[in-house]
Amino acid sequence: MTVLAIAPHPDDESIGCGGTLHLHSKRGDRVVVVFLTSGELGLKHLPRAEAWRIREREARQAVKILGLAANPIFLRRPDWCVGDDVKGAALALRPVLKRESPELILLPHPAEWHPDHKAALPVVRAALKGGRSRHPVLRGYEVWTPLLEYDHVENISSVMSHKLRALRAHKSQLKGKFDYVRALTGLNQFRGALAGNCHYAEVFQTLQ
Repeated sequence: MTVLAIAPHPDDESIGCGGTLHLHSKRGDRVVVVFLTSGELGLKHLPRAEAWRIREREARQAVKILGLAANPIFLRRPDWCVGDDVKGAALALRPVLKRESPELILLPHPAEWHPDHKAALPVVRAALKGGRSRHPVLRGYEVWTPLLEYDHVENISSVMSHKLRALRAHKSQLKGKFDYVRALTGLNQFRGALAGNCHYAEVFQTLQ
């Protein structure tokens, strides 16, 4: 099985579905992460090329910690403005979909607060148009905005330490005002207690 994870920015993959990605890899699945942007606004005090270099290096380290064999793919669409050019982002993504032919695509759910997260589903849908007749399963994950409804739960208790290590690889993003470690730990504990009857869980919503 091939799993494609769409991350609008480096660190979304670890926060939203890092545990699930690691579990898929442990099961022998091929897992590929595609970053729509390289998150240059997360280091807005630096020139764009330097911000790209730092954040892409961190992303590669995070993917390695999650045990993913495939190299991550960086589309370098403009941070915060992915939705301004859905067609362009879809054209950049389409060759990846054709080459990898994933059975499952994980992406931020469409009710996410961040505009780049909201744009992920339109980009994926546009990239899938005119492709193969059988579309992959699409599952939305939560980053900034918790899901109101979900229909798939992954027990990530056994790999939570890997998820936290992967998040900490994005060290340039852990110096600001947001405590991402606390946020994802709390959310995954909450999901584990109420959705998975376990210590830690990630939840997903199947998207049409």
